[in-house]
Amino acid sequence: MNKAGKLHHSYSVGTPGTTFRARPGQLALLFLLILLFTVCTAIGFAQAGRQSQPGSPALPLEVLQVETAASRDGSLTRYQGFETRYGLAASPVFTGSLSSLVDKVETFALEVIKFKDPATGENRLYGTGEAHGLFDVPMEGALAVVLDYPNLKAISPRVKNVKVLESADNRILVYEDIGINFMGISIGYLLDVEVFSDKLPDGALGMRARLSKSHDGKLYASDSSWYFQRVDVGGKPYTYIRTWSSSGLRNPGLGVAGVMKLFTAGELKDQIEAVVKLAAKR
Repeated sequence: MNKAGKLHHSYSVGTPGTTFRARPGQLALLFLLILLFTVCTAIGFAQAGRQSQPGSPALPLEVLQVETAASRDGSLTRYQGFETRYGLAASPVFTGSLSSLVDKVETFALEVIKFKDPATGENRLYGTGEAHGLFDVPMEGALAVVLDYPNLKAISPRVKNVKVLESADNRILVYEDIGINFMGISIGYLLDVEVFSDKLPDGALGMRARLSKSHDGKLYASDSSWYFQRVDVGGKPYTYIRTWSSSGLRNPGLGVAGVMKLFTAGELKDQIEAVVKLAAKR
């Protein structure tokens, strides 16, 4: 058969009266476009599903920038799936040098951010803050103090009740009942917290914690960490202590943001001072 007489198969597509004749190459392209559309749609639905899962909210830019800012001085803000603040904070940014932190506590990076969760429509409140200092106490003793959960009230007066649910190797699961009352404003939470202790590559020690369960549904997140590192200042060894905590509240009541702003810095300072006092006795 010559080229002019070569047969072409065609297929009818469409409704009667509007027949479209598609050659094999055109039909293959049509099928490819349909497949591509189907895959892209499925991916889009999967991503939307992940973004709307409870506990994994689409955080506003202001909240995301808090972690970004913390990482600029080399701090380790993620470790083994936890959010942390491991490392020496950029003290020169705040007070000039590490020597200015000897026997002192400095608070910094305090933020309280209100936003509406796009997935649930809930009003949410994110609060965070840090503190650090240099002290002549044993590093191991300081870590032991913050891991002594049966006696957590000694460094965190807002704890009403605490119970160790599980303990194995470097992991602890703890139940906490915490709260505060101030001028008629009551803030309280019932939660389980998962805690790990870490021996870090640079010889430092760390403790990281995150929300495992909010029994009363008031929290969507609760993260914290402690970091301990030996440093020399003026030829004398000290333990650098850094603590960080953050809380994510669902539908907070009136005045809660103000209470967080008022108390966070003082509580962080008091916690480090309590840890130093108890570590000196070990």
